[in-house]
Amino acid sequence: MIYTAAPWLTGGEGYPLETLVTEASSETDRRVPGAGHSEELRSVQASIMRRPNVGIRLRLVLSLCLCFCLCGALAVITLGVLRDVRDKVRFLEAVESLSFQVQHARRFEKNFFLYGTNLDEARGCAAAARAVIKGQDPDLSKRSSKDLQDLAGHLDAYETLLAECASLDGTAPGSSERLRGLEETIRHHGTAMTDLTEGLASRERTAVNDLLTRSQRLPLVVLGAILAFLALVGIFFTVALMGPIRRFQAYTRQIAMGNFSLIHPARWYRDEFSDLALAVNQMLAELKAHQERCVRAGKLAAVGTFTSGIAHELSNPLNNVAITAETLMESYKDLSDEEKWKLLQDIYFETERAGDIVKSLLDFTRMEKPDLVPLHLEEVVEATRKLLQNEMNLEDVDFEVRFDRPLPEVRGAFNQLRQVFLNLFLNAIHAMPSGGKITVEGLSGEPDRVCVEVTDTGSGIPADILPHIFDPFFTTKDPGKGTGLGLSVSYSIIQKHGGEMRVSSEPGKGSVFHLCFPAAGTGADLQ
Repeated sequence: MIYTAAPWLTGGEGYPLETLVTEASSETDRRVPGAGHSEELRSVQASIMRRPNVGIRLRLVLSLCLCFCLCGALAVITLGVLRDVRDKVRFLEAVESLSFQVQHARRFEKNFFLYGTNLDEARGCAAAARAVIKGQDPDLSKRSSKDLQDLAGHLDAYETLLAECASLDGTAPGSSERLRGLEETIRHHGTAMTDLTEGLASRERTAVNDLLTRSQRLPLVVLGAILAFLALVGIFFTVALMGPIRRFQAYTRQIAMGNFSLIHPARWYRDEFSDLALAVNQMLAELKAHQERCVRAGKLAAVGTFTSGIAHELSNPLNNVAITAETLMESYKDLSDEEKWKLLQDIYFETERAGDIVKSLLDFTRMEKPDLVPLHLEEVVEATRKLLQNEMNLEDVDFEVRFDRPLPEVRGAFNQLRQVFLNLFLNAIHAMPSGGKITVEGLSGEPDRVCVEVTDTGSGIPADILPHIFDPFFTTKDPGKGTGLGLSVSYSIIQKHGGEMRVSSEPGKGSVFHLCFPAAGTGADLQ
């Protein structure tokens, strides 16, 4: 048989014995806040920063610019309508002036044929009517260009006939017959001119009235368009703001439950909420590192509380080694080879026993990556019992496990769950200074849940203290005998595992801690 070097001399896995006290603190000192998650943090932050920046301020400025453009377009439309009204009114005034001149020319024309007077006045009114037609802007009169052309033709003929009347000699033979012929033709052209001017005036009045009616409705249309645009902008910003706000509310609920998962980008662009996500991610990394430090501190505090039990448990194998070695040295020459071999075996087995104790302590204090893997709570409870067995023996505490049937697996970190049960068992031991009993019972009946109860027969917890037992640094122990971190760290670990912990207690009747975890494979476990 080949024997290796005593495991306790190397800490079980190559660890020198003096690292038992310094290992945890040195590992903690080497950890920078968030350093264990820095790679993930850099990756997530970089993925957020790579997105194009479309900030809320930019969208607000663009919305205001669009609103300004809309108001500008509506103002241009309003100015165009007002310009059309002005042009129509100007053209209507010209048409009415033209109608006035035509009517006066017809009146003077009748006077001429009745009384032989006012021919020059008739010709003057006709010339004034021509001046009105020539003075019209083609852009204003293009819709009535045909009527104006017809009117101008009749006016030319009218003026020509009036000029011919003026050139007739009343004493010349046949002048009377010629004058009567001209009168009929002049009246024909005059009637045509009157009908055209009245038709033009009537149409333009109708057009102006229609345009004024539409312009009266324009302010209402403009107001409705602006209100509709503002409503769209309001809906846009409501969606743009309320969506991220609801997501951050969900993030805060997850953080309150102990889930410190980093915020990943949810949109193709980056805005002010992305900057907030960057800050929250940095905070989450710090919180996660701080929580790990608190868990580590809780472990060290727990180590300190049962150091005496560990020392007592180590002293037994070490005393046996010393006694056996002394016997071997004193009686070496008188002992047979078989007796020497038997003593050496005793020394080896005692060193193995001490090595197992040191290895269990190192495993508990060693920093582990908190990966959640399927495991059985029975194994966690049994490993914790072994760690505290000597402490329970010294304090005359009985320990009973009641698992009628194997419980389903849960997803958890073995060392962290062992720390939870270690804190509960230590508190129970301290609550029973005269001895008592700790009972761990597996429960069934809750779907997709794995539950256990830890019961003690200790002094119990007063009702006024019960709501505060999970608060950090809250302790009822004397100064120097407790940190107040045990239950707080345990509660945080259970929340991180997606579970819950409740306590019921009455003074003098002990306490019951109810722990529930999601069963492995339910999808409810957290990282």
